[in-house]
Parts: sequence; structure tokens; C-alpha cells
Amino acid sequence: MAVIGKNEWMASRPWIDQDDPDFKRFLDKHSEACDFDLEQKLKDWKRDGIVIFENVVDPQLIDAFFGDIDYLRKHHLDFDLLAEFKAKQGHVRDFSAAELESDGVKFNSIHTISYAAAKLSLTRELMQFLSAVFDDAPCATQSLTFYKGSQQPIHIDYPYVRTQTKLAHLAASWIPLEDISPDSGPLAYYPGSHQVEVSDFFDWGDGSILLEADSVKDPGQFAEYLYARMREMKVEPRVFLPRKGDALIWHGNLAHEGTAIRNQALTRMSYVTHYTSLGAYPQAFLKPGAPEQGVICAENGGYIFEYSWQDQLQQLPSIALRR
Repeated sequence: MAVIGKNEWMASRPWIDQDDPDFKRFLDKHSEACDFDLEQKLKDWKRDGIVIFENVVDPQLIDAFFGDIDYLRKHHLDFDLLAEFKAKQGHVRDFSAAELESDGVKFNSIHTISYAAAKLSLTRELMQFLSAVFDDAPCATQSLTFYKGSQQPIHIDYPYVRTQTKLAHLAASWIPLEDISPDSGPLAYYPGSHQVEVSDFFDWGDGSILLEADSVKDPGQFAEYLYARMREMKVEPRVFLPRKGDALIWHGNLAHEGTAIRNQALTRMSYVTHYTSLGAYPQAFLKPGAPEQGVICAENGGYIFEYSWQDQLQQLPSIALRR
């Protein structure tokens, strides 16, 4: 097992996660470009590991995204995309029409073929904020769609999402695609758990802080560790009940979970994007000539690139927004 330990995490932290971050320097550099109180948002991020933006996502863009999904379900044989249904993963062309119509299906990295999804990932306020956090251009590395609440136990992203070359250069956005009901299994997060003195580092085996194929610990044990750690540190979860048009960004080391679904008839439609900085974007993901070439969408200071293994991707109808 190649061991990646806590020293690698600590050495790769962005400026704001340092022990004595120079807020003035970054406020002077980024504040004028922002449509919000950057100083307050950065302080919220430093304290809680999350920031919330209300009514910043264009509802017409969400509607265009739904149009793409409907089209994808009806023409899935024409597209190159990974999906997941009941723990079964594969290409959309390998799923049945009934499976793809289910509200339990998840589409992975749909932002590479849906321009509407790409634009959601690069929402202006999210990019302005992450540009300040990373002091670099934010880049989407993957995206996930959810129709139902995940009910996923408590976890932290970076042991699983770790293709970035600077391990701690990781954040995620969570965009509700509808108003979220408290009975639908909403997202919950543990404010302040991103601080290493709160979460500490879980040992997957031999001091590794990442889940590997040969790790001696499993995600269930990771969840048990985090629940115990939150109790020990007296950190209580907060349930996120946003409205369509809101957005949340969380730190790559923030503990979060999907709560129990109390009404199985309800959906919890949402769209998640993981980001790293341009300087930490995995080179193996880039096509030759990037970032000048191989760009799907570049807006508001952020980037979405074609993956190096993709070629001549068929695009969903929202590509018309590009013209």
C-alpha cells in the first residue's frame, strides 16, 4: 500500500486553512470581483467549513438541465456517460429504460455532455468564492445527480475524491433542483468538522488517510469513527433545507451525511460538483493543449474540461445555450 498520510494533507492546504491566514491580502485581491460580502463568507468558511448562497442559481438553467435529463433517458443509447442504479454502475447505454426512468438512478459527470449542468457547476457566486479560497481558478473534476435522498452515513470526501495533485485543494457545491422537504432525507453537515483538530485523521491502515483497494478499514468503520469523533467534540449536525435557486459549498474535509427519508414518495433532487484548483487539476485528465484547448465551459473564472479519455462527445440539447 502506498501510504498518503496526514503530512501530505497539511502540506497541501490552501492559504485559508493555514494557522494564521492573511485575510487582508486575499480580500484586497478578490473583493472587488465579488457580488457578495467576501470577508464574511471567508470567515464563515474558516469557522464552519460551509457557505450558503441564496437565490443565486438561474431557475431556467435548472429547467434546461431537467430537459437534458429527460432527453438522455429517451436516447441513452446515443450517449457516453456513466450512471449508477442500486449500486450497479455502468454506461447509460447498458441500463434499461425502466432503470433510467427510476428516481433512484444517478448520472455521473453529466456536466461533460450537458452544457446546462456545466453552467450550474460554474455558477458565478460559487466561482467567485472558490477563486478566493484556492487563490486559483476553480475546476470541476466530477459531478453527481441525485433524485432521492442518499441516506449515506456520515463521511468526508477527500479519502474517496483524491485525484487532485494537492490533496487539500478540494471543495464541493450542492445545488437543490427543487425546494427540499425535511421529510425527503435532506443533507446534513457538521459545522466546524473540517478543522483538523476536530475531525483529526482516520487511519485506513498503516497510517494512510485515503481509502485504497488494499485498505484494512472500510467506509462503515470510517462512519463509526466520525460519529464518535463528532460526539467527542460536541459537534451537532445541521440539516440543510434550501429552496430551488440556493447553493451550498462545503470544504473537502467537512463531515456530512444524507438523513433518513421519512416519506418515500418525496424526491430530493440535487446536483453536486467536486472542484479543485487549476494548479492541482490532474494532468492525466487533460487533453493536449489544455487549458487553452479541450474546454467544455469556461465561465466566471472557472473551468470544465473534456476528460482526456473522451472523444467527440454527443451533447445534450442545452448545448444550444452555448451559441
